[in-house]
Amino acid sequence: MLLSASEQNSDADGATDEEVVAAAEALGEALATAKESSSEFAFTTMVMQCNEAIGDETGIDYGSVCGADDCC
Repeated sequence: MLLSASEQNSDADGATDEEVVAAAEALGEALATAKESSSEFAFTTMVMQCNEAIGDETGIDYGSVCGADDCC
């Protein structure tokens, strides 16, 4: 599925592309806030848990797609 702000496609669970993008943006903002207020260990643990949850939902090993050195 292509992510596009102009399309309102739904996935198998009924989420539109816009909803998926909005959820990803919200997660990114929450992680940025957490990074500022957490120890490096706590933040890294949180990112690993997020990667695992994303993988469970999507079937994609997000941690291997987005190396921690590149994204965080």
